[in-house]
Amino acid sequence: MTDKAEGARVIAAANQLESIEHIVVLVLENRSFDHMLGFLYAASGNVSPATQQPYEGLTGQESNPDATGASISVSALTESTSNLYFTPGADPGEGFVATNEQLFGVASPPAGVSPTNGGFVTDFAATLKGIDAHRPIISGTTASDIMGMFTPELLPVLSGLARGFAVCDHWYCSVPTETFPNRAFLCAATSQGHMDDSTSKYTSQSIFGLLSAHDIDWSIYGYNSPPLTRLNFPDTTDAPESHFGRFGDFQAAAAAGTLGAYTFLEPSWGSSGNSQHPNYDVALG
Repeated sequence: MTDKAEGARVIAAANQLESIEHIVVLVLENRSFDHMLGFLYAASGNVSPATQQPYEGLTGQESNPDATGASISVSALTESTSNLYFTPGADPGEGFVATNEQLFGVASPPAGVSPTNGGFVTDFAATLKGIDAHRPIISGTTASDIMGMFTPELLPVLSGLARGFAVCDHWYCSVPTETFPNRAFLCAATSQGHMDDSTSKYTSQSIFGLLSAHDIDWSIYGYNSPPLTRLNFPDTTDAPESHFGRFGDFQAAAAAGTLGAYTFLEPSWGSSGNSQHPNYDVALG
Protein backbone atom coordinates (compact mmCIF):
# COMPACT_ATOMS: atom_id res chain seq x y z
CA MET A 1 0.00 0.00 0.00
CA THR A 2 1.36 3.43 -0.93
CA ASP A 3 1.69 6.25 1.57
CA LYS A 4 -1.04 8.12 -0.30
CA ALA A 5 -3.41 5.17 -0.15
CA GLU A 6 -2.64 4.61 3.52
CA GLY A 7 -3.32 8.29 4.22
CA ALA A 8 -6.66 8.05 2.46
CA ARG A 9 -7.55 5.00 4.53
CA VAL A 10 -6.72 6.80 7.78
CA ILE A 11 -8.81 9.83 6.77
CA ALA A 12 -11.73 7.59 5.88
CA ALA A 13 -11.49 5.84 9.24
CA ALA A 14 -11.37 9.20 11.05
CA ASN A 15 -14.49 10.34 9.21
CA GLN A 16 -16.27 7.17 10.29
CA LEU A 17 -15.26 7.80 13.92
CA GLU A 18 -16.96 11.19 13.80
CA SER A 19 -20.26 9.46 13.08
CA ILE A 20 -20.09 7.41 16.30
CA GLU A 21 -22.22 8.94 19.03
CA HIS A 22 -21.67 6.50 21.87
CA ILE A 23 -18.66 4.44 22.95
CA VAL A 24 -19.17 1.72 25.56
CA VAL A 25 -16.08 0.08 27.09
CA LEU A 26 -16.21 -3.19 29.01
CA VAL A 27 -12.99 -4.62 30.43
CA LEU A 28 -12.96 -8.13 31.87
CA GLU A 29 -10.13 -9.91 33.64
CA ASN A 30 -6.94 -11.87 33.08
CA ARG A 31 -7.63 -14.22 30.16
CA SER A 32 -5.33 -14.47 27.17
CA PHE A 33 -6.21 -14.21 23.50
CA ASP A 34 -5.04 -17.78 22.86
CA HIS A 35 -7.03 -19.12 25.80
CA MET A 36 -10.31 -17.53 24.73
CA LEU A 37 -10.07 -17.08 20.96
CA GLY A 38 -7.01 -19.02 19.81
CA PHE A 39 -9.13 -21.66 18.05
CA LEU A 40 -11.66 -19.19 16.59
CA TYR A 41 -10.72 -19.90 12.97
CA ALA A 42 -8.84 -23.18 13.39
CA ALA A 43 -11.37 -25.00 11.20
CA SER A 44 -10.58 -22.67 8.29
CA GLY A 45 -6.80 -22.80 8.65
CA ASN A 46 -6.64 -19.57 10.67
CA VAL A 47 -8.13 -17.52 7.87
CA SER A 48 -11.30 -15.51 8.39
CA PRO A 49 -13.91 -16.96 6.00
CA ALA A 50 -15.67 -13.59 5.81
CA THR A 51 -12.65 -11.45 4.90
CA GLN A 52 -9.99 -13.99 3.89
CA GLN A 53 -7.61 -12.21 6.23
CA PRO A 54 -5.00 -14.33 8.04
CA TYR A 55 -5.64 -14.82 11.74
CA GLU A 56 -2.82 -15.49 14.17
CA GLY A 57 -4.60 -18.16 16.14
CA LEU A 58 -3.47 -21.55 17.34
CA THR A 59 -2.55 -24.47 15.11
CA GLY A 60 -2.64 -27.08 17.87
CA GLN A 61 1.11 -27.68 17.47
CA GLU A 62 2.16 -25.15 20.10
CA SER A 63 3.71 -26.48 23.30
CA ASN A 64 5.58 -25.61 26.48
CA PRO A 65 8.08 -27.73 28.41
CA ASP A 66 7.27 -28.85 31.92
CA ALA A 67 9.77 -28.99 34.78
CA THR A 68 11.20 -32.26 33.46
CA GLY A 69 11.57 -30.94 29.92
CA ALA A 70 8.65 -32.96 28.59
CA SER A 71 6.57 -31.19 25.95
CA ILE A 72 3.02 -30.19 26.95
CA SER A 73 0.93 -29.33 23.89
CA VAL A 74 -2.01 -26.96 23.72
CA SER A 75 -5.33 -28.78 23.86
CA ALA A 76 -8.91 -27.91 23.09
CA LEU A 77 -11.22 -27.98 26.10
CA THR A 78 -14.39 -30.02 25.64
CA GLU A 79 -17.79 -30.41 27.26
CA SER A 80 -16.38 -33.34 29.21
CA THR A 81 -13.51 -31.31 30.70
CA SER A 82 -13.76 -31.33 34.48
CA ASN A 83 -14.79 -27.89 35.82
CA LEU A 84 -14.80 -26.69 32.22
CA TYR A 85 -15.70 -23.03 32.68
CA PHE A 86 -13.48 -22.68 35.73
CA THR A 87 -10.35 -23.72 33.79
CA PRO A 88 -7.58 -23.23 34.78
CA GLY A 89 -8.45 -24.28 38.31
CA ALA A 90 -6.27 -21.65 39.96
CA ASP A 91 -5.21 -18.08 39.28
CA PRO A 92 -1.99 -18.11 37.21
CA GLY A 93 0.80 -15.78 38.28
CA GLU A 94 -0.25 -12.24 37.38
CA GLY A 95 2.63 -10.07 38.57
CA PHE A 96 5.52 -8.65 36.58
CA VAL A 97 7.99 -11.35 37.65
CA ALA A 98 5.53 -14.17 36.95
CA THR A 99 4.75 -12.69 33.54
CA ASN A 100 8.45 -12.57 32.71
CA GLU A 101 8.72 -16.21 33.70
CA GLN A 102 5.82 -17.07 31.40
CA LEU A 103 7.04 -15.06 28.43
CA PHE A 104 10.82 -15.43 28.71
CA GLY A 105 11.34 -18.39 31.03
CA VAL A 106 13.29 -16.24 33.50
CA ALA A 107 12.35 -13.59 36.05
CA SER A 108 14.72 -10.92 34.69
CA PRO A 109 15.40 -11.37 30.97
CA PRO A 110 18.31 -9.46 29.40
CA ALA A 111 17.45 -6.37 27.40
CA GLY A 112 16.56 -6.99 23.79
CA VAL A 113 15.68 -10.67 24.19
CA SER A 114 12.55 -11.79 22.34
CA PRO A 115 9.93 -13.70 24.33
CA THR A 116 9.50 -17.38 23.58
CA ASN A 117 6.19 -17.86 25.45
CA GLY A 118 7.73 -21.05 26.79
CA GLY A 119 7.36 -20.65 30.54
CA PHE A 120 3.64 -20.96 31.15
CA VAL A 121 3.61 -24.57 32.36
CA THR A 122 6.60 -24.23 34.69
CA ASP A 123 5.37 -20.93 36.13
CA PHE A 124 1.89 -22.35 36.71
CA ALA A 125 3.48 -25.30 38.49
CA ALA A 126 5.35 -22.89 40.76
CA THR A 127 2.16 -20.90 41.33
CA LEU A 128 0.24 -24.02 42.34
CA LYS A 129 2.84 -24.77 45.00
CA GLY A 130 2.33 -21.33 46.50
CA ILE A 131 -1.47 -21.30 46.60
CA ASP A 132 -2.92 -20.25 49.97
CA ALA A 133 -6.35 -19.75 51.47
CA HIS A 134 -6.69 -16.37 49.77
CA ARG A 135 -6.08 -17.88 46.32
CA PRO A 136 -8.16 -21.05 46.17
CA ILE A 137 -7.43 -23.97 43.88
CA ILE A 138 -9.95 -26.38 42.40
CA SER A 139 -9.16 -29.97 43.33
CA GLY A 140 -7.38 -31.89 40.60
CA THR A 141 -5.75 -28.85 38.95
CA THR A 142 -2.36 -29.60 37.39
CA ALA A 143 0.30 -27.49 35.71
CA SER A 144 -0.59 -28.80 32.25
CA ASP A 145 -4.11 -27.36 32.60
CA ILE A 146 -2.68 -23.96 31.68
CA MET A 147 -2.42 -25.22 28.09
CA GLY A 148 -6.17 -25.88 27.81
CA MET A 149 -7.91 -23.54 25.34
CA PHE A 150 -11.58 -22.80 24.71
CA THR A 151 -13.18 -23.51 21.35
CA PRO A 152 -15.75 -21.29 19.61
CA GLU A 153 -18.48 -23.79 20.42
CA LEU A 154 -17.80 -23.43 24.14
CA LEU A 155 -17.84 -19.60 24.04
CA PRO A 156 -20.60 -18.86 21.51
CA VAL A 157 -21.30 -15.26 22.55
CA LEU A 158 -17.68 -14.09 22.59
CA SER A 159 -16.90 -16.01 19.40
CA GLY A 160 -20.01 -14.66 17.69
CA LEU A 161 -19.01 -11.09 18.51
CA ALA A 162 -15.48 -11.71 17.25
CA ARG A 163 -16.75 -13.17 13.98
CA GLY A 164 -19.49 -10.62 13.45
CA PHE A 165 -17.45 -7.53 14.23
CA ALA A 166 -13.70 -7.51 14.78
CA VAL A 167 -11.01 -9.02 16.97
CA CYS A 168 -7.39 -7.93 17.36
CA ASP A 169 -4.86 -10.77 17.27
CA HIS A 170 -1.92 -8.51 18.19
CA TRP A 171 -3.35 -6.49 21.07
CA TYR A 172 -1.18 -6.44 24.17
CA CYS A 173 -1.73 -5.13 27.67
CA SER A 174 0.05 -1.89 28.52
CA VAL A 175 1.86 -3.37 31.51
CA PRO A 176 2.82 -7.07 31.73
CA THR A 177 1.39 -7.36 35.22
CA GLU A 178 -1.77 -7.17 37.32
CA THR A 179 -5.14 -5.44 37.01
CA PHE A 180 -4.82 -1.93 38.46
CA PRO A 181 -1.80 -0.74 36.44
CA ASN A 182 -3.49 -1.86 33.22
CA ARG A 183 -6.79 -0.25 34.12
CA ALA A 184 -4.87 2.92 34.95
CA PHE A 185 -3.28 2.88 31.50
CA LEU A 186 -6.67 2.33 29.93
CA CYS A 187 -8.20 5.32 31.71
CA ALA A 188 -5.19 7.64 32.03
CA ALA A 189 -2.49 6.38 29.62
CA THR A 190 -0.12 5.79 32.54
CA SER A 191 0.25 3.76 35.71
CA GLN A 192 2.70 6.40 36.98
CA GLY A 193 5.35 3.71 37.29
CA HIS A 194 3.30 1.39 39.49
CA MET A 195 3.69 -2.28 38.63
CA ASP A 196 1.22 -4.13 40.87
CA ASP A 197 -2.15 -3.94 42.58
CA SER A 198 -0.79 -2.50 45.81
CA THR A 199 -1.57 0.96 44.39
CA SER A 200 -5.16 1.68 43.39
CA LYS A 201 -5.19 5.48 43.58
CA TYR A 202 -3.37 7.61 41.05
CA THR A 203 -2.77 11.36 40.85
CA SER A 204 -2.87 11.72 37.05
CA GLN A 205 -5.69 13.17 35.02
CA SER A 206 -7.95 10.54 33.45
CA ILE A 207 -10.00 10.39 30.28
CA PHE A 208 -13.04 11.22 32.38
CA GLY A 209 -11.56 14.54 33.49
CA LEU A 210 -10.56 15.35 29.92
CA LEU A 211 -14.07 14.63 28.70
CA SER A 212 -15.53 16.90 31.38
CA ALA A 213 -13.10 19.65 30.38
CA HIS A 214 -14.53 19.47 26.86
CA ASP A 215 -18.18 19.26 28.01
CA ILE A 216 -18.52 15.67 26.82
CA ASP A 217 -20.76 13.53 28.98
CA TRP A 218 -19.53 10.25 30.46
CA SER A 219 -20.58 7.60 32.93
CA ILE A 220 -19.01 4.79 34.97
CA TYR A 221 -21.22 1.89 35.99
CA GLY A 222 -20.44 -0.77 38.56
CA TYR A 223 -22.30 -4.05 38.18
CA ASN A 224 -23.98 -4.72 41.50
CA SER A 225 -21.94 -2.34 43.65
CA PRO A 226 -20.51 1.19 43.34
CA PRO A 227 -17.79 1.32 40.66
CA LEU A 228 -14.22 0.98 41.90
CA THR A 229 -12.92 3.21 39.08
CA ARG A 230 -14.50 6.18 40.80
CA LEU A 231 -11.87 5.90 43.53
CA ASN A 232 -8.86 5.65 41.20
CA PHE A 233 -8.37 9.26 40.03
CA PRO A 234 -8.89 12.74 41.48
CA ASP A 235 -11.19 13.79 38.62
CA THR A 236 -13.50 10.82 39.18
CA THR A 237 -13.44 10.95 42.98
CA ASP A 238 -14.60 14.56 42.87
CA ALA A 239 -17.07 14.14 39.98
CA PRO A 240 -20.82 14.63 40.49
CA GLU A 241 -22.91 11.63 41.51
CA SER A 242 -24.78 11.79 38.20
CA HIS A 243 -21.78 10.25 36.43
CA PHE A 244 -22.05 6.97 38.36
CA GLY A 245 -24.47 4.09 38.61
CA ARG A 246 -24.91 0.34 38.47
CA PHE A 247 -25.61 -2.04 35.62
CA GLY A 248 -29.37 -1.61 35.91
CA ASP A 249 -28.89 2.13 35.43
CA PHE A 250 -26.82 1.46 32.32
CA GLN A 251 -29.55 -0.78 30.90
CA ALA A 252 -32.19 1.87 31.56
CA ALA A 253 -30.11 4.63 29.95
CA ALA A 254 -29.35 2.46 26.92
CA ALA A 255 -33.03 1.60 26.48
CA ALA A 256 -34.03 5.25 26.81
CA GLY A 257 -31.31 6.48 24.46
CA THR A 258 -29.78 8.70 27.13
CA LEU A 259 -26.28 7.22 27.41
CA GLY A 260 -23.44 9.68 27.51
CA ALA A 261 -20.82 9.82 24.79
CA TYR A 262 -18.44 7.59 26.76
CA THR A 263 -19.52 4.76 29.05
CA PHE A 264 -17.21 2.59 31.13
CA LEU A 265 -18.60 -0.67 32.52
CA GLU A 266 -17.19 -2.72 35.36
CA PRO A 267 -18.02 -6.41 35.80
CA SER A 268 -19.18 -8.00 39.02
CA TRP A 269 -16.07 -8.68 41.08
CA GLY A 270 -15.36 -11.66 43.30
CA SER A 271 -15.45 -15.43 42.92
CA SER A 272 -19.18 -15.49 42.10
CA GLY A 273 -18.92 -12.57 39.70
CA ASN A 274 -18.83 -12.29 35.91
CA SER A 275 -15.39 -10.74 35.43
CA GLN A 276 -13.97 -14.00 33.93
CA HIS A 277 -11.00 -13.77 36.28
CA PRO A 278 -9.40 -17.21 36.76
CA ASN A 279 -10.63 -19.40 38.38
CA TYR A 280 -14.11 -17.86 38.18
CA ASP A 281 -16.90 -19.01 35.87
CA VAL A 282 -16.11 -17.88 32.33
CA ALA A 283 -19.70 -18.60 31.21
CA LEU A 284 -21.00 -15.77 33.40
CA GLY A 285 -18.97 -13.22 31.46
